[in-house]
Parts: sequence; structure tokens; C-alpha cells
Amino acid sequence: MSDAEKSSADLVRLLYAEDKAVRNAAAKELGSRGMEGFAAAVPLLADVSWVVRYRACEIIGMTRQPEAFPVLLRMLSDPRDHVRYMAVKGLGILGDSRALPDVIRMQEDENPFVRRIAGKIAADLS
Repeated sequence: MSDAEKSSADLVRLLYAEDKAVRNAAAKELGSRGMEGFAAAVPLLADVSWVVRYRACEIIGMTRQPEAFPVLLRMLSDPRDHVRYMAVKGLGILGDSRALPDVIRMQEDENPFVRRIAGKIAADLS
């Protein structure tokens, strides 16, 4: 069964797989499902695993749903730098210039990768 034939619940389960390629494929498929993918990903933002929260941010950005904007803004304060990175990247995918002040603030993040993506996204949103 291809990822496109799997239910959202099946794809969410794959986000917990050991294999990074499996997690990536599941995230891409959920991200392509618009509101369905968004709805499946939002509860994952509270997961104890930073890997799952990271993928949830990725999915939410890829869905390009207007509801993603405030959700990704909240994730900019996640304790894990990988999650903050993907939240910034997701805001860039959305392309909503309202995120610019928050993205600029992320250029002061403790992590150099977060700072780098924030600089790129800030330039894109300007």
C-alpha cells in the first residue's frame, strides 16, 4: 500500500518509526493533505518526543492552512532547537509577512541553525 493510500492515522503511526526515511515520507504525505494533514498533526505538537513535534511542525507548514500561522508561532518557544527550526521554516512556507517580527526575533536564538534559517526566512518575508 502506498502512502497515498494510507489513512491519516496510519501515517501518524509511521511518524514514530525508527527509520528516518519512513518518517519523512509519512510527513510529506500528511503535509500534502491540507486540512486533513493539519488536523492530524496539531495534537502531535504536545508529544514528548521532539522528533514527532519536529515532524508535526513540518507537516503543519506544508499544509499551508491559514490556521497554521498561530500554531507555528507558538512552537517558536519549544525547548528543543530542532522544533524551533522547523517552526521557523514552516512560517516561511506559509509566506505570511505577519510572522516577520517573530522570525527576526529568532535570529537571536541560541542555536546557529535556527538563527540561519530565521535570517533566510526574514529575508524572504521582507
